[in-house]
Amino acid sequence: MTLHISSAYNEDLVHINAKVVEMGGLCEQMIEHSNKAIRDNNIELADKVVLLDEKTDDLETDINESIIRAIALRQPVADDLRVLFSAIKISGAFERVGDLCKNIAKRSRLLNDDPHKDVRKSIFSLGEKVKEQLTRSINSYTQQDIKLAKKVWERDYEIDQLYTDLFDELLVYLKKKKRVAAGSHLMIIAKNYERIGDHTTHISEMTHFAITGRHLVAERPKVNLPV
Repeated sequence: MTLHISSAYNEDLVHINAKVVEMGGLCEQMIEHSNKAIRDNNIELADKVVLLDEKTDDLETDINESIIRAIALRQPVADDLRVLFSAIKISGAFERVGDLCKNIAKRSRLLNDDPHKDVRKSIFSLGEKVKEQLTRSINSYTQQDIKLAKKVWERDYEIDQLYTDLFDELLVYLKKKKRVAAGSHLMIIAKNYERIGDHTTHISEMTHFAITGRHLVAERPKVNLPV
């Protein structure tokens, strides 16, 4: 983050950056709690995720209002405007990550009587990979690391592949166990994790754009998703 002659504008930038970082930290907590709620049938952790989502919503509002105020009062141009625009996009992605984690947590509370542990383990593995990518995307922002941002962007296919494999496993589960309600919840949970993966990629894309002024456009590995 570049500092400026205007101390008031510097304070605006520091505040906005701190709130974006705080929002990312809350999302890390939420996905970690969601993963453990799935693995351990932990309703208490699921409830914590729902409460944390309210905090992410409040932070996004704070960030948006701070950016609007900074634009109105400081009239930023060029690089500064790009950084503020990227912060809006990144905080929006974090807000959607929070919503998806909340959805995962709520559905995990409906699976307490589901005895099929293998599918839970597979979903937990997907969740851990997504958490890893989320942490890297946050680090790329906090450290202003364009190489790390590009690496997250390039590795999105790993999450897509895990999701595709899990989708096939869930189809077999539905056919064998005839547990349509549980299977449907598990399908949606898996899809929510895949969507979080997409948002981590977007966070890294916007971080790269904020730093360089260029969008990531190179070829990268792709996986054909089932849905």
